[in-house]
Amino acid sequence: MTWLVLIPLLPALAFAAMAPMSRRVRTAVRWLPLAAMSGSLLMSFAAFARVWPGGGEEPVWRATFSLATLGGAPLSVGLRLDAVTAIMLLVVTIVGVCVQVYSLGYMHRDERQGWYFAVLSLFSAAMLLLVLSGDFLLLYMSWEVMGLCSYLLIGFWHEQDAPRRASIKAFLTTRVGDVGFAIGLAAMWAYAHSFDFAVVLRDTHWTVAAATLVSLGLLAGAMGKSAQVPLHVWLPDARAGPTPASALIHAATMVAAGVYLVARALPIFHAAAPWVLIFVMGVGTATALLGATLAMVQYDIKKVLAYSTISQLGYMFIALGAGAEGAALFHLTTHAFFKSLLFLGAGVIIHATHTQDIREMGGLRKTMPWTTGTFLFGALALSGVFPFSGFWSKDDILMTLWTQHTWWSLTALSVALLVAAMTAFYMTRVCIRVFAGRACSLARETHLDMIVPMAVLAGITAVIGFTSPAFAAFLGEVKGWPDLGMAVVGSIAATTGIGLGVWIYAFAGVDTQELRVRFPRVTAVLENGFYFDLTYNRGLVETFQWLTRLLAAFDTTVVDGAVNAVARGWSAASRVSWAFDGTVVDGAVNGVGALVKRAGDRVRTLQSGRVQGYQRLGYAGLLALLGLALLVPYIGALAAAACAFVALIVVGVIVVRGA
Repeated sequence: MTWLVLIPLLPALAFAAMAPMSRRVRTAVRWLPLAAMSGSLLMSFAAFARVWPGGGEEPVWRATFSLATLGGAPLSVGLRLDAVTAIMLLVVTIVGVCVQVYSLGYMHRDERQGWYFAVLSLFSAAMLLLVLSGDFLLLYMSWEVMGLCSYLLIGFWHEQDAPRRASIKAFLTTRVGDVGFAIGLAAMWAYAHSFDFAVVLRDTHWTVAAATLVSLGLLAGAMGKSAQVPLHVWLPDARAGPTPASALIHAATMVAAGVYLVARALPIFHAAAPWVLIFVMGVGTATALLGATLAMVQYDIKKVLAYSTISQLGYMFIALGAGAEGAALFHLTTHAFFKSLLFLGAGVIIHATHTQDIREMGGLRKTMPWTTGTFLFGALALSGVFPFSGFWSKDDILMTLWTQHTWWSLTALSVALLVAAMTAFYMTRVCIRVFAGRACSLARETHLDMIVPMAVLAGITAVIGFTSPAFAAFLGEVKGWPDLGMAVVGSIAATTGIGLGVWIYAFAGVDTQELRVRFPRVTAVLENGFYFDLTYNRGLVETFQWLTRLLAAFDTTVVDGAVNAVARGWSAASRVSWAFDGTVVDGAVNGVGALVKRAGDRVRTLQSGRVQGYQRLGYAGLLALLGLALLVPYIGALAAAACAFVALIVVGVIVVRGA
């Protein structure tokens, strides 16, 4: 089964082939990532067939590649195929192919569409490698590549300010969680000396302290990628990227990676302190409620769906906090299909109306029937309406919370029911504003290559919920059909939200603008997203900027001042040295030369050519030597020699002048 390596390798090779190409050639071969992703889809079906119908937790195939030895323990990475992997492969490849086909129509006028398809292919390859990973090290590597690709896709239109800022924000925010992830991996290696799932997840000797540290580190990484409070702020702004990329990021891949990570590592969370899972549930509850609340007041259709994604990811974390891996993964699966459908539908609507503001839309059901029908499928599934997929997966989570009978699970259940009603409400609001009323634009139905992927996702959304018992059995769990009582309660919550939305927006039962005026403080809080961004800007960004200005001033005044002072001192010293060299050293050298020259000029006059003069000079020298010999015993040899020499010179000069 080594052919499984080709599942992530094909899209990775497509990126490697397109990356060095020119823009024109990339555009010409934009079909290459689609062909690679289609091949991965076919092999994912084959991989699923290898696992079906047995399922369970045991892998049916493993492969390990040794990298090095660290501290005497082998450091290796590996691939693994089990039930969870098989499901995730299908989810990623099906949504990936639909997004690739859709992008052919959506991006056909963009000059850089070739680069978009190349990065989209690398993004898909990273996610496929992540779900195929058999250890946390390879999972982390894929995780980081996926983060880089999300940065490139969100900031694809980097010429504009909003996408550029959104990409930086997403990259930095998720990096905060990734630091915790790295710390968790370091603690995992320090304790277990392995990253392999087979070793780490089955180590029954985890101490509470070690398991708590590792699980909190992994949870931090998951909170960043899956946009959990307080690291959720990047996801609403990520809408600035191309809509098909948003469908992939916000539905089946990047945001799902955090849920997948916690689901994989759930045995470690069970071995940790009991409050860790309660904390996971609390994070999910707060995220679900905050996302639903903010989605109700947004006018940007993509921002509504982004906050909705945050809320649904909170639902998944609630299930993980309850220890229900199957319920979390089932909601992840259903959410991947209906949320990607909604984003693709939003892209068609934006493409047709040239606006993202739902207040500027209306009456599209008349001119865009296919888009209306498929979008409604996704909206009903998200709202939890029977028989669409969201009804089944939400019911699993609600039933899990009900059966635990703890105060925190019942609290989470109450919030989850409230969020279900709020979800139905804001999706009803969107549908009425976009599709009902008078047509306010000349929008027309889009191309077939954008409609077909939406129709495929709508069909999956309509039927996949009925696989709920089989899905659980495939993961090794025993679960029947939904409990009738909980199904009724969940349906009541959804119906309440829909009815309230129809009453307010279809029949004008409440003047929402008047509510905004009457409650300005509540409006300000909601419009500013509970001030998370403002708090981060004031507490972190502006503080960091102030610190950088302070350090810049310190560098300019102290460091540069010291350097410049040393330079000025060195310059002054060099001038003094130059003056000393010019006056003293050169003066001494030149003075000696001048003295020698003058002495030479004087002595040269002795050479007169007259014999009498030479005789007198010889006699004078002889007399000087005789005198010197007489004086030596009295004044010492050295003094005598010096005096004799001076006397000789003086006598000689006198004689010469006398001559």
